[in-house]
Amino acid sequence: MTPRLCFVALRAYGLLCGRSDIRHVGGAERQQLLLARELARLGYSVSFVTLDHGQPDGENVGDGLRVFKAYRLDSGIRGLRFLHPRLTALWAAMLRADADIYYQRGADAETGLVAWWCGRRNRRFVFAAAGERNFFPDLEMLGSLHERVLYRYGLRHADRIVAQTEHQRELLLEGFGLDSVVVRSCWSPPADMPVVSSNRPAVPGVALWVGRLSPEKRPEWVVALARDLPEHRFEVVGHANVSSPLGARIEDQLRSLPNVTWHGFLPHDRLQEVYSRATVLVCTSESEGFPNVFLEAWGHGVATVSTVDPDGLITAHQLGGVASSYEDLRRLVGQAWAEPAVWRERGRRAAAYVRANHAPAASAATLDRVLRELLPGSSTGTPGPVS
Repeated sequence: MTPRLCFVALRAYGLLCGRSDIRHVGGAERQQLLLARELARLGYSVSFVTLDHGQPDGENVGDGLRVFKAYRLDSGIRGLRFLHPRLTALWAAMLRADADIYYQRGADAETGLVAWWCGRRNRRFVFAAAGERNFFPDLEMLGSLHERVLYRYGLRHADRIVAQTEHQRELLLEGFGLDSVVVRSCWSPPADMPVVSSNRPAVPGVALWVGRLSPEKRPEWVVALARDLPEHRFEVVGHANVSSPLGARIEDQLRSLPNVTWHGFLPHDRLQEVYSRATVLVCTSESEGFPNVFLEAWGHGVATVSTVDPDGLITAHQLGGVASSYEDLRRLVGQAWAEPAVWRERGRRAAAYVRANHAPAASAATLDRVLRELLPGSSTGTPGPVS
C-alpha cells in the first residue's frame, strides 16, 4: 500500500510553482519542498495544503506532488474569518488530500487545528519545529492567546515531534516535557552552480546579510556594521512579511548608506549570484533554528559570522566565527577583510561540511523512519510524543 503524506504548508505555493509574485518564501517552506521531493522518490504519495492563490484544486506541480487549496487570506468577514473560511476550508482541503499522515511545520494556530482534525479522523500528525522559539515555554512569538492555546494543544497531541538540532530537543524536554527526533535541515545545490570556490574573490569582497526585517533578526545591527565599517561593502537581501515601522525604518537607513547595496526581496534563483560575490555571511539574530541561509552560503563556499551557532557546528568545524556581542561581530567582520586567505579556507571547509552532512536524501531517510512507525499496520513505535 502506498503511504500517503500531506504537508500542511499554507505559504508554500509560490515556491512549489515558481511564482515570483508570491513573496513569502521562508526556510520552512524550502525545507518541506526538499523533503517532499525525496519522500516522493521513496514511494510516498505526497501532497500539500496551501493558501488559495487562484490555482486549480488538486493541481499537479511536478516531482510527484499535488496541491490542494484552502482559503484566500483576504476572504471572509473580519472577526469571523477564523472560523469561516479559514478553519472550515483548511479542514476541507485536508480531507480532499486524504493522507495517512499530516506534517505541519512552525508554531502557529494551524498546529492545533491540524492536530484536532487528525485526532477526529484517526490520522497521524507530525509537528516540526521551524526554530528554537517554537520550544520556548512563554511562546512570546505568538501574538494572541488563542494562537498560544491552539499551538500548545497541537504540540501535546502530535504523534511525533521533529526538531532541527539537539539543542531544540533539549529545549522541548525542559520546557514541555516532550521528546522529539532530530531531522537535519538539508540543502541541494542548484543544477547550474559553478565549482565551489572557483569564483571566490582573491581580495575581500562583500559582507552579505539575508533575512526578514523583524525584531528577532536584529537587522539594525547590520545597519550599525555598515556605519562602523565604512570602508567595507555590504549587500542586504530582505523584506518584512507584513508592513511594519521597523521594516520601513531599516530599509530607509540601508538605502542611505553608500557602502550598502539594498536588494529587498529576491527570488531564490537570484540569490546564487549574490552568494558568489560574498566573503562572509553575517547573521545578527537573537535565536534561530537551523537557518537555510547558513546551508546555502556554506554550499557556495561562504563562511559565516554569526550570533548563533546551531549545535556548535560553526565552532566545531571552523566554518566561520561566532559572536557573543555586537563588538565581537564587528571585530569578526573586520577580520574577514584583514585575513582573506584564512576566511577563504573556512569557506572551503564549509562547502565540504554541508555536502557531507546535509544532503536531502539523508534527511528524508531519517524522516522516513519516523513516518513509517506511524503508518497503518506498523508494528514499530508507539504513536504519541514521549513525556
